[in-house]
Amino acid sequence: MRKRESSFSRWVARQVPPGLDWWTEAKWAISGLVVGAFWSLTAFCYQFYNARNRLYGWVNEKYVLVESRTIAPFPELLDKSMAVLLLGMVLTIPLACYHCAYYYLGSRSIYVMRRLPDRWEQWRRCLAVPVLLAAVFLLAIELLTFVYFLKFLLETPDPCLPSDPWRQLLYALGGGRA
Repeated sequence: MRKRESSFSRWVARQVPPGLDWWTEAKWAISGLVVGAFWSLTAFCYQFYNARNRLYGWVNEKYVLVESRTIAPFPELLDKSMAVLLLGMVLTIPLACYHCAYYYLGSRSIYVMRRLPDRWEQWRRCLAVPVLLAAVFLLAIELLTFVYFLKFLLETPDPCLPSDPWRQLLYALGGGRA
């Protein structure tokens, strides 16, 4: 009995070199996204809760909010939290190199690819998935940055927020760090 393939599965198979096991690459990419998101959440929460705890002080033997203090800038709280996701983006470069080298291994399908009428077919198959993965990692970084900013706004006491937090969000979304 023949196993039915989904249209997505057929589409991805057309985006990688012929004969390449793309499902293994997909599992590695999903694992990288999960580990990167977990690392990001852990690192941001550690930085954020430390910064928020510095807003409080002991007054008359009570732990109270000191309204004259301001929390650290949002981009500074993102420091190191996106490192694993950025590493995932960088690792798409060796993946593209592997896809290019795959044509010269085993059955040496480079000769078939050179005879195809579409001369860009080989490059599309080498670069499509790595570029798509890099875009997914970038989207995850931007989405998590926005979610962390909402956490930053909602959990920081109003008197301790910086003067222009939205500008800090735009700065962080653009990749800047304080």
